[in-house]
Amino acid sequence: MTDQDRTPRHGDDARPRHSGSTPDGNAGDPRRFFADPSAVQEGNRRRRRRGPGDPTTTGSIPIVRVESALPDPTIEYRTPQPPQGAPSPYFEVRYRDASPEPMMRLNEPHAQAPVPEAPVTGNDQQLFASPVPQEPEPFYAEPEQPVAAPAVPDVAPTQPVYAQSAPTAPVDVPPAAEPQERPEPPVFVPDILESRDDDADTGEIPVHGGAMPSRKKNRGILLGIGALVLVAVLVVGGLGLKWLGVFDSRTDFSSDTGSGSTLVEVPADAAIRDVGQTLADAGVVGSQRAFVDAAEGGAGVSAGFYALPKGISGKAALEMMSGDDKRVGRFIVPEGLQLDSKKSSDGTTRPGVFQMISKATTFTTDDREYGVTAEQLQQAAATSTPEELGVPDWAAAKVKELTGDHRRIEGLIASGAWEDIDPRLDARTILKDLITRSVARFTAWGLLSGNNSGKSPYDTLTIASIVEAEAQHEDDFPKVARVIVNRLDQDIRLQMDSTVNYTAAVADIDVHGESYMDDNKWNTYQHDGLPLTPIGAVGERALSATEDPAPGDWLYFVTVDKKGTTLFAKTFAQHKKNRQVACRNNLLAVNCE
Repeated sequence: MTDQDRTPRHGDDARPRHSGSTPDGNAGDPRRFFADPSAVQEGNRRRRRRGPGDPTTTGSIPIVRVESALPDPTIEYRTPQPPQGAPSPYFEVRYRDASPEPMMRLNEPHAQAPVPEAPVTGNDQQLFASPVPQEPEPFYAEPEQPVAAPAVPDVAPTQPVYAQSAPTAPVDVPPAAEPQERPEPPVFVPDILESRDDDADTGEIPVHGGAMPSRKKNRGILLGIGALVLVAVLVVGGLGLKWLGVFDSRTDFSSDTGSGSTLVEVPADAAIRDVGQTLADAGVVGSQRAFVDAAEGGAGVSAGFYALPKGISGKAALEMMSGDDKRVGRFIVPEGLQLDSKKSSDGTTRPGVFQMISKATTFTTDDREYGVTAEQLQQAAATSTPEELGVPDWAAAKVKELTGDHRRIEGLIASGAWEDIDPRLDARTILKDLITRSVARFTAWGLLSGNNSGKSPYDTLTIASIVEAEAQHEDDFPKVARVIVNRLDQDIRLQMDSTVNYTAAVADIDVHGESYMDDNKWNTYQHDGLPLTPIGAVGERALSATEDPAPGDWLYFVTVDKKGTTLFAKTFAQHKKNRQVACRNNLLAVNCE
């Protein structure tokens, strides 16, 4: 098809071709303009270009405009060749601005990349006024001389028209409207580039173009967790086997006596394996397993302190700890026992609480000497403050009043067994430990919650100490307590022999002589009311009986035989008759007819 056979397309310039027109921008100029090859992208620079007079159309195909009337097919037309160097009268090549468009990014497949705008000049403002057809036709400019801009058909605009890259002369175009600022398109990441694991939401943003690290990371985490679980199983299993004694040494000494001595403490909640380990650490037995094997199936050992020799067999250690010979820090306070030792009329001496504490805590081992003396305990009781001794609030006033007299804490140490007094403590700390734990016993026995005697806790404790000393049978405890309460309520002196014996040098069941006349605050024959302090250690039976005295109106009682038989009377006349019974049984000798 020749150039004359081309018909104009929609949007092409259908201007008539005139052989006498010149490329000076006239309206009837039929020449076409192509892009400057120097501004084409790098990939197009190697494409072969033809000159304006070359009839072939390789490379950029020129678009030839023809007149509206078709040529006569019977006439042979020949296109004259223009002189060398002269512009073609039929068409002219213009070069389009070939600024490289930004390459498509994978993370923005659905959005067209914005084209950078050329600097705006006075003439360029007119470029934006021309509407753009569906297939926009670029503006052209002759490289050497300016030409008039071709007319553009009235088509709805679809995108802005771009400015020329290097015009040689200003182009006359209609004024353009100010372009609206286009928003930056959102960043879109295709699903194929995402490396997030479907099974784990890590909250991490995937990296474009990278590998898929989430699965590897999760695999590493799982391996780490598995390793930790394996280690935990091994540790727990090892500890279990160790606790079962699989790895324990079975070394055992053969000696039954050993040598030297050491102090060993057995806590109240210790298991037999713990005891065996303590003995092994102290050098008493050869190994934990030796003691555990010896104690297997036995009754175990009591909590407390032991002074044991070193280098003995597990069996020998168990036998020593089963008896009382090797026990230290343990003693039993009988009911009614006083703090000080007391001689009896039969010539014997009854050790007091202080003496028993000293005996229970005094011994010697290979490394040191333990124990406190009765004198140290007396000094601590006399000079320490009530707070330092652990005295309760309900007894603090009386104890403070008697500062300097060790008997002020009389009765505050309860009767009963004390299994684990620490022999490493000093005198004051030992007393505080005993008093504090005794108060807990009194509270458990109902001194503060179940007291129906009508007396204060301290007076109730004092009455109970008299009951301990006067009555021998448990059935008589509530009756004796009732006699004491009745006499106090009627302002009758108690006149109890036990209160006289408390301060007497020798305790005698048949009080007589100077003891009656001794003017001390404990002698109820000489003073009204209760003695200054309790007169001995109180037990649960006497305290419970005092808290709930038996109902009755007795005012007298007397023990009539060595079996402890006690007779009660409401009147003094009946009391005298009961006393004669005691005289006939040779229990009393004073005031007998």
